[in-house]
Amino acid sequence: MIRNNRPAASDLQLGSRLDNGGIERLRVVINDVVSGRGGEVAARRRAETIAEAFLGLDDVGKLQFFTLLDEHYGVDRGDVDAAVVRLGSASEIDRSAAERHLRTTLEPARDRLFRRFLGVDSGLAFLVRLRADLRSCRASGQLVELDQELRGLLEQWFDVGLLTLEHITWQSPAFLLEKLIDYEAVHEIASWDDLRNRLGPDRRCFAFQHPALPDDLLIFVEVALTEGLADNIVDLIDPSVPDPDPGRADTAIFYSISNCQDGLAGVRLGDFLIKRVVSQLQQELPNIRGFATLSPIPGFRPWLEELIAQESPILAEASVLEANDPRELGELLNSALVDDAWYSRPDLVNTLEAHLPRLCAVYLCEARLGNRALDPVANFHLSNGARVERLHFLANPARIGQNRALGMMVNYRYLPEQIEENHDAYSRDGFVHRSSEIDALL
Repeated sequence: MIRNNRPAASDLQLGSRLDNGGIERLRVVINDVVSGRGGEVAARRRAETIAEAFLGLDDVGKLQFFTLLDEHYGVDRGDVDAAVVRLGSASEIDRSAAERHLRTTLEPARDRLFRRFLGVDSGLAFLVRLRADLRSCRASGQLVELDQELRGLLEQWFDVGLLTLEHITWQSPAFLLEKLIDYEAVHEIASWDDLRNRLGPDRRCFAFQHPALPDDLLIFVEVALTEGLADNIVDLIDPSVPDPDPGRADTAIFYSISNCQDGLAGVRLGDFLIKRVVSQLQQELPNIRGFATLSPIPGFRPWLEELIAQESPILAEASVLEANDPRELGELLNSALVDDAWYSRPDLVNTLEAHLPRLCAVYLCEARLGNRALDPVANFHLSNGARVERLHFLANPARIGQNRALGMMVNYRYLPEQIEENHDAYSRDGFVHRSSEIDALL
């Protein structure tokens, strides 16, 4: 209940955590923002004060803030029930007004707070930060509805039609180049020379930006122009490897895609970026006819470990194909799992070269989470309309490659004329399109 002796918005001093008095003061100001008391300018000024107070909270205080929004500023179910009754009894003349009233009651009160944050300086950046903090401080299963609502609003404000596609080159502003180094999440950029190599004449780098965040990146993709499919990451990112002649390239390899904003997790940006880049490259480089990735397989190693622990029949089936004892195969896999340098042992290499691609094909095409591929990167590319094209043994022998997939990597191929059909089949039925080479492994 709002007290008559309201604190001025400028007096909202919360400290790092919310005690009972702090919660009460905060609720008074939030109520005024939500109701629009004093007009739009006053509501935005109060929203700015709330944002400043939020930034001063520690993790416990932020969780208290989000819990307050979750418990007290959602949808009023009593109002919704009343609105439904009103709609059901409305005459034909009054029906439109009753429908508008129902839509209004279905809008959580906190949405009005979020929208007023947009009216303050750097308001959109604050909302992205707000969701990043929400995702980092909430436990599994907590505040799910609040997270979904905030993501839905961000999806509207980061609609692809509002974004700009930036071609980043070595001549781009230094602050953008520094962002690439900071945000690269797939293959670490080790030095400025490394970055310069990745922006060379046989490379392309594209990023999405938003006009409200001109000094930051949302997501970027790194592309190598090659002859045919790339089969290992070492040759693609090693600055000492001579650059190929880009004039002979016929394939664009998407080898790294990095989301830059934790607050935009789950907002569809990557699929739009890839499709925009395919279109851009088709216009710029008519000699490029193939579009594919060289992708990590981050869930393969944990899946293998679970197979071994459970003595899964999948290992027995794989062993039969090569006339091996399943227990021996499990022991060899275990040896590789505990030794990052296993690829220097010919006995392990000879055996696992026959088995890992088969097991990896099963993992990518048949291991499921509901109706979707268990591997998150596979799910991303299959959802975008790609197909599983080719698997590569020891394509990334570095520690990170071993930790992800015992060095395995995969090409997903984008065939522009089949993207929509593949997307629909996967989204509707979970069908995984794959090449004849992958079929042979299965």
